[in-house]
Amino acid sequence: MWKLLAQRQARLFLIGDAFSNFGSFAMWLAIAISVQERTGSASAAGLVMFAYAAGSLLLPVSGLIVDRVRRRPLLISVNLITPVLLLPLFLITGPDQLWLVYVVMFAYGASSSLLGPAQSALLPALVSEELLGDANGAIQTIRGLLRIVAPMAGAGLYALLGSNALIAIDIITFLVAAATLVAMKVDESAPQPTKQHWATEIASGIRYLGRTRELRQLVMACGLAMLTIGFFESVGFVVVTVGLEHEPAFIGVLGSAMGVGAVVGGATASIVMRRTGEYLLVAYGLVACAACSVLLTTSYDSVVVAGTFLLGVATPWMVVGTSVVIQRAAPSELLGRCFAAFEMSVTVPQTASIALGAGLIAILDYRILLLSVALAATLAAIYLYARRVPAAEREHVFDATGNRPVT
Repeated sequence: MWKLLAQRQARLFLIGDAFSNFGSFAMWLAIAISVQERTGSASAAGLVMFAYAAGSLLLPVSGLIVDRVRRRPLLISVNLITPVLLLPLFLITGPDQLWLVYVVMFAYGASSSLLGPAQSALLPALVSEELLGDANGAIQTIRGLLRIVAPMAGAGLYALLGSNALIAIDIITFLVAAATLVAMKVDESAPQPTKQHWATEIASGIRYLGRTRELRQLVMACGLAMLTIGFFESVGFVVVTVGLEHEPAFIGVLGSAMGVGAVVGGATASIVMRRTGEYLLVAYGLVACAACSVLLTTSYDSVVVAGTFLLGVATPWMVVGTSVVIQRAAPSELLGRCFAAFEMSVTVPQTASIALGAGLIAILDYRILLLSVALAATLAAIYLYARRVPAAEREHVFDATGNRPVT
């Protein structure tokens, strides 16, 4: 980690990412609270994040854009344009203008669908291959810490200064992120022009995931796990109110435990990966997720808190592992589309499982849902472990450019 932080480019990248995410995490909560207060409707507040998530539907197009332009200038542009998209939020004064919130949040989500793949695709140009695990782990550590600090700071600033102050802070953080990118010096080659139809180009990332063994297996394993992991969204309050017999506010304790776990997971991901490889890091993250699901079925506070902490550790392990696999396996000209395709491949089953879990929680014991998560995550982990590339072969998997050949 210290070797990573000794590099100016990496420090600037992490600083920019930290500022941008702090503003976003703080503002999302403030906007949801503001909508709740103005409408008195929890559903209206919940639709704020739904509108943001809907922006991810543009991921396939975003991946193509990322691969057709230089990534650093693209990131600078998006970080400068997004504050402009947020300006209409200052005009909202009552419930009649609620539609404007959803439009802006959709645009915000579309912006994020560009930022995510572009950042992931730029990272291999900023750090050496040996530091990819450290870089991705540092990103997850910082974001885990921000998920603890930023919402609390946002809620406090909202109560003190109102939602407009949070919007202004978010705008400033995007400008800071743009400034850090301007200060970087990145050697990016110009994307090669292509005569392929745009639809064929968009599908290139999906095709590459499908015909590259390790990426295909990651998609299958993570997709299987995500078919049930969305159940966590429905069972959280039931675990607190029924399993532990606490007031709903106790969910905040579990959220803090998960946040601390995310910090630990991000900090340890590269260490574990050096011993096991990125492929098994994902498998171990799935095992930790399965163990968490079992622990949440108990009625003991300490055990449930430990389970949510374990879930916090598992998430960055899976994210770091999959990110490094893609960054090493996909050619530079396909990185944006590969990241976009992979994110879509896990987002769709996760969204479906959230909807399914919301219906099943009304007719099934929450422990059944948790055990189904444990089963799916365990099967996914076993699949990855059984299909892993042996260490003896791993040295010969990369071609001359550092990319794995298509199989």
